[in-house]
Amino acid sequence: MSMNLKDLVAEIEEIAPRELEEEWDNSGMQINMGNKEVNKVLVALEITKSVIEEAKVKGIDFIITHHPLIFQKIDVIDNNSITGNYIIDLIKLGISVYSAHTTFDEAFGGNNEYMADLIGLSRVRRLKEKRPSSKEPLIGRMGNFREPCTLLEAGKMIEEALGIAGEMKMVGDPNKIIKTVGLCTGAGGAAMEAAIWNGCDLFITGDIRHHEAQIARESGLCLIDAGHYGTERIFAENFAFKLKKNVGSKIEIYQSEINSNPFKTML
Repeated sequence: MSMNLKDLVAEIEEIAPRELEEEWDNSGMQINMGNKEVNKVLVALEITKSVIEEAKVKGIDFIITHHPLIFQKIDVIDNNSITGNYIIDLIKLGISVYSAHTTFDEAFGGNNEYMADLIGLSRVRRLKEKRPSSKEPLIGRMGNFREPCTLLEAGKMIEEALGIAGEMKMVGDPNKIIKTVGLCTGAGGAAMEAAIWNGCDLFITGDIRHHEAQIARESGLCLIDAGHYGTERIFAENFAFKLKKNVGSKIEIYQSEINSNPFKTML
């Protein structure tokens, strides 16, 4: 079983269209080993030393990640840098790398819509910008719990749905009733203002800053910071499922088994 690399990329971009990419992003090919046949694909949140070793053991020749391997401009591939080492190792192994970052955040059925489904939201729609002149839509989504619940109840349910027990932080009255929920996977603090403007009772994201949390508290918006990894670990299972559905009869597709969360919870 195999696919031409060019044909595989076309299938990936059916799932995560390049036109959805944010201007500041670097989705797309990160390492291109040429127009060759691809036999085995690994889907992972990001490139790490452990993911490269996993790919080596499995005989992978193409990796799809969410986080771009090359995000900022690189002037030199330096084996004294972490990213440089990754690039050198991957090229030695003959592995191409493609990243579906904001393209999959915004895509139909992508990270945000998949998370909304996991936590049981109905009437899922895009978060709209407050300012008509701004680019819209935002990457985030909003929806409604089918049955209103307290913030504490919502938090417990979200922990279970995302598989991140003990890793979340919360802002707001634990007994406040939550009906309308906004969310943005990854670092979504920039979408918090839109969540307030859209009348959300709760906003879920990762990497919330202190001053963002203060603004939310003063405005009456409840917050759940489920972590950057906690809100995006779902990428691999979601993207692998979609790709298997489309081309699983042509190539072998693996979901990475590596937990790349750099943080540990102190007990």
